[in-house]
Amino acid sequence: MRGADPWLLPAAHQFLAEVEPLVWKGGAIVTSDASTPSGLADRLVSHLRDTVTVERLAPRPGELPLAALGEACGLAGAPMAQLVASGRVLLVEAQHLAPADLARWAHALSDFATSFAKAGEGGAILFLGDARVPGIGQLTWAKRLRRADSMIWAEYAVPSERNDLLQRMAVDLAVELCGWRLDLVADLVSQRDEDILDPLGWLRRRADEAVATTPTFGKGPFACPLDLLNRGNVTELKHRIWKSQLSVLFPWIEGHRQKLIERYRKHLYLDEHLRGLGVVNVEDIELGGLRRQLTRVLVREQADQVAALANLRNDLAHRKPINVRDFALANQMRWDD
Repeated sequence: MRGADPWLLPAAHQFLAEVEPLVWKGGAIVTSDASTPSGLADRLVSHLRDTVTVERLAPRPGELPLAALGEACGLAGAPMAQLVASGRVLLVEAQHLAPADLARWAHALSDFATSFAKAGEGGAILFLGDARVPGIGQLTWAKRLRRADSMIWAEYAVPSERNDLLQRMAVDLAVELCGWRLDLVADLVSQRDEDILDPLGWLRRRADEAVATTPTFGKGPFACPLDLLNRGNVTELKHRIWKSQLSVLFPWIEGHRQKLIERYRKHLYLDEHLRGLGVVNVEDIELGGLRRQLTRVLVREQADQVAALANLRNDLAHRKPINVRDFALANQMRWDD
């Protein structure tokens, strides 16, 4: 993952693209949440570098906004109209401020917006913090990160030497289990096969990195998996694991079932048991039925592999994560074609 940049993901790239037009309108209040990639301030500065020079301001608690802005512009004691006319673009990093300080800054931002509107041009303020001010733009990160972004991030990080099936399992698991936690996504896909098949141990090793807030990811609120673990909500974790396994393994299991029917068709028939289950064609015989009918045809190892496939399918059908031993056995099945 060396050199990887989450700000190049589609959602982040679009977010940055929306910043520049707001600068020409006097700036914006930029809000973030737990799903925002790290380094927001740095990336805003570098993104705008070719257009404007952005100067960073980290206001101190209790500091008067007008005084802080004046010092940052080199115009100490100047009125707001003069600060606007200076044309300076300031990035105010106010995420750490208390509500009382934020209220003072909201008033200052309102004055800035009023002066900018009167002049029709001037500088800009990009305010990183929680505020609502009429007359100044709002750029919000919340709800932007999508499953597709997390998938791209996982595919970028997954080791190329891992076989195709385990690569797909790792990527789907990381996205389904970790969602907006891109740091966890990148770490999980690089773990041992054992952790991909049963990630609860990996989660426990990182339990102290939990994030308690619940931003929106995908279709709704999505809790950090480590927070779920710490709160004892293993049911939700297992549901996410099952969901990822279902999307990858169900087609893989079905492929093996069809291969068995193709290879051993002449040994298959519809008996009373199958007819009682509503099976009307040998192509519809499930893995349990195939194993039963092929007992005398398959060697012990093959029969055990088919039984393992049947167990995997049964677990997935019952919304349960797979048994690791069954997967290890079924994954040994090979077809010489």
